[in-house]
Amino acid sequence: GTKGNLTEAEVPLAISLVLTVGGALLSTYFLLWQTLVLWADCILSTTLLALHGLEAVLQLVAIAAFV
Repeated sequence: GTKGNLTEAEVPLAISLVLTVGGALLSTYFLLWQTLVLWADCILSTTLLALHGLEAVLQLVAIAAFV
């Protein structure tokens, strides 16, 4: 994400966006489908999902600005 943002290149940002979606799916797994989910896991996974969402929105804005 950082290199694509600094060079204003769409391809590295798009790759980073795909990896962000993958990370969000793994966070969802840890939050919903893991066998034992502790209270701290719920808080951390929810925070992580919120940050992934913010990152994805900012990446889309950056890609739109570069195009």
